[in-house]
Amino acid sequence: MRLRTFLAAALLATSAFVSVAPGGAPMGFPGAYLGEGQWAVGAEYGYERTNLRAFGAVTEEFLAGSSHTWNSAFQIDDLTSHMGFGTLAYGISDTWDIFARVGAANARDTLFVRPADTDALQAQDNFDGSFGFAWGVGTRATFLRSGPWSVGGLVQVTWFYPGESNFAVPNPDPAESWGGEVKLKYWQAQTSLAAGYQADRWRVWAGPFLQFIRGDMDFRSTDAGVGVNSIRWSSKVQEDAHVGGHAGLACEVSDQFNLWVEGQVTGSDSWLVGVGAVFIPGKGSDL
Repeated sequence: MRLRTFLAAALLATSAFVSVAPGGAPMGFPGAYLGEGQWAVGAEYGYERTNLRAFGAVTEEFLAGSSHTWNSAFQIDDLTSHMGFGTLAYGISDTWDIFARVGAANARDTLFVRPADTDALQAQDNFDGSFGFAWGVGTRATFLRSGPWSVGGLVQVTWFYPGESNFAVPNPDPAESWGGEVKLKYWQAQTSLAAGYQADRWRVWAGPFLQFIRGDMDFRSTDAGVGVNSIRWSSKVQEDAHVGGHAGLACEVSDQFNLWVEGQVTGSDSWLVGVGAVFIPGKGSDL
């Protein structure tokens, strides 16, 4: 049973690690800024550290014909990720923008995996997850403007499809060494509100946000160890915290070109730092 518990923890750690780190995505200014009929292209980069949870059923089938199934839930701490997106946005009106993004994200670091609701260390290992495809859509709206002040909001959903990843769990005892392939897909939604202040070409904002992460992870073994025919894992992945806060600063370098930087923090010690650039061709030619 001790071996099974370790295998479940290691499998969960690996699959979550190469899953391009479920967590936040860059948001930028939560309000309309394009103007009716205006198009914009841009680029975004985010660096994130996040905590998450996963749970599901593990089935171990033995060569003798018997099998054993058990449920496990674990806490995964300090998962880090780099992510980059290209963006395309359009102004529906002076107070409403829509946008789409496409890009990739990775995950790499040392994982500390613990059984849920305990401080006992269960497994620790180093992983290096490659970049996987990611894309999303969203909308921004301005609800109120009064002089330099404004109040706006943002809703966005991002999907991640990292595909299959090979991994191995070595052990001094060859009978307990095993490996396999993990396939994961998940989506992450964020909604935010913020108050902003405009001073000449500078804009600052801050406010709360909510995030939700839901995904499916499937594992199949290719080397299940001595006496074992296969190991299967089917589990659900979700965030460790829903509520957070964000703040940012933007600079209008010119009428056409904007730069911004932001920070996001949730209640579970998860955080993201993002930067972005936006180019609006229809707003002049002073670059």
